Order: sequence, then structure tokens, then C-alpha cells
Amino acid sequence: MTDTLLQVEHLRIEIPTRRRTLVAVDDVSLQIDEGEVLGVVGESGAGKSLTGAAIIGLLEPPGRIAAGA
Repeated sequence: MTDTLLQVEHLRIEIPTRRRTLVAVDDVSLQIDEGEVLGVVGESGAGKSLTGAAIIGLLEPPGRIAAGA
């Protein structure tokens, strides 16, 4: 049996603007178990770096984690 090292469920990141709230990342879930390696791929501007920053607690204002555990 492997231990879960990181689990993210239903992550949603929002960035408020003057006109509206931009949903930058919506409903991202992942689980990394001991011994696993995760690669995240996607187009430029897809939210990869923003997701990583939120997971490690480095999301800068005005960005905010609006949902998820």
C-alpha cells in the first residue's frame, strides 16, 4: 500500500477584476502517491503555473483559492 503525498480536490482559482471575476482554474483534482511522478502539460495560459503556485501556498493577490481542498 502506498501513501498519498498530495491530494487536491476541485481546486478553483479566481482573480477579481474591475468588471468581473475571472475563473482562472476550475475543478482541478489530482492525487500523487509515494513513488509517483506527475507531469502537467497544456497550452500557454492554461493555468499550470497558477495551479502549482496555489498548491504550494504561493498564489499572489488578487488571485484567490475560491474552492477546493
